[in-house]
Amino acid sequence: MNTSTNYDDAFEDIKRRAFLLYWNELTSEYFLPNTIVLAIYLSIGLAGNIAVILVYQFGLDKKTDGRYFIVPLAWIDTTALIVTAAFNLTRNMKPVIFPGHGACKLLIYLSYVTTCTSLFLLNAIAVQRYLKICKPFGSQMNIVWKRFSVLICTIVSVLLYIPVLFYYGIVETINHSLGNISGHQCNKLPGSPSQLSGLKIFQGFGFFVTISNVVTITVLYICITIAIVKQLNRMKFIKVRRDNVIVTTSDATGQTYAPKIQVNLQSATSDTEISMDTSTRMNETQEHTTKTATKKSTFRISFMFMTISIVAFLAYLPSWTFIVIETNNPAFWKSLPPTAFHICLTLRRMYMINHFCNPFIYGAFDYSFREKIKKMFCKK
Repeated sequence: MNTSTNYDDAFEDIKRRAFLLYWNELTSEYFLPNTIVLAIYLSIGLAGNIAVILVYQFGLDKKTDGRYFIVPLAWIDTTALIVTAAFNLTRNMKPVIFPGHGACKLLIYLSYVTTCTSLFLLNAIAVQRYLKICKPFGSQMNIVWKRFSVLICTIVSVLLYIPVLFYYGIVETINHSLGNISGHQCNKLPGSPSQLSGLKIFQGFGFFVTISNVVTITVLYICITIAIVKQLNRMKFIKVRRDNVIVTTSDATGQTYAPKIQVNLQSATSDTEISMDTSTRMNETQEHTTKTATKKSTFRISFMFMTISIVAFLAYLPSWTFIVIETNNPAFWKSLPPTAFHICLTLRRMYMINHFCNPFIYGAFDYSFREKIKKMFCKK
């Protein structure tokens, strides 16, 4: 009798597991389009960020002041890309058999921390560029403060998102069409009305911090843009004046001379005085050209980081929007038809674009990086 009961229990357990795996397979197939998108994000992002780290850390002989933050940002983006891809791919491939309560909490927590650290670091970069462009004669961020800012961004993110560990975890879900089979998803934990209110307050605070970062970055780059435009106009005006002075004219005998060169030809006893004064003018011109090129390089790096910040904002915006929607409407995702579901899910996870697009921006703005990449990967 006991043996028969054990067989029945074993059979029911096998049947339950079979139905659970079948349910998981059907759901993972439903998520397949998004899984392919995430795999593309991961492959492109890893290759691009590793190339950035190799080039800026080891490949470039001269690392300018503006390039310091590129390597820390690339490391953070690489970590964020790996963590977020691992989390989202696991949710797609094991949607109802997510492997473990601790893994769920840890992956969600690290996703928030790394993503937020990247945003905070963009804020620190904006401050550094503001001081460099708008306050060139004031206090600047030296190497110690740059390292300290990276550390502060990380610590603040680690502390800010500790509540995530209490609000997310493994949640039981039931499929009534398969005989009330229960599965486990990584999602928001159910709780009392006070707990749900706490979650909304936490998300509201996180949203406020994020918006504050975006507003700060926007204001700083507006100031930077105004300063750059003014300096470019001043440089253009100076160049026009120099060109007007240096331009050669003809005297009454038809001989050309440059009024910029202060040499009295009648009193000169040899070519030495003419040569020395001409050499001085040439050195001044070369020095001016070097300073102009340095300023333009500084401006270009500032525009590069400005573009990175704009792309980051555009990548985060849909995610923030859907977080607000799904918090206030838990049944939102279940009510969507398949096509709309996949479009919305891609937009919900669009923040991952921020972690793999930067190498393309570096390639567009940084000539040295572009040339080094060509040498590394386009050898004949």
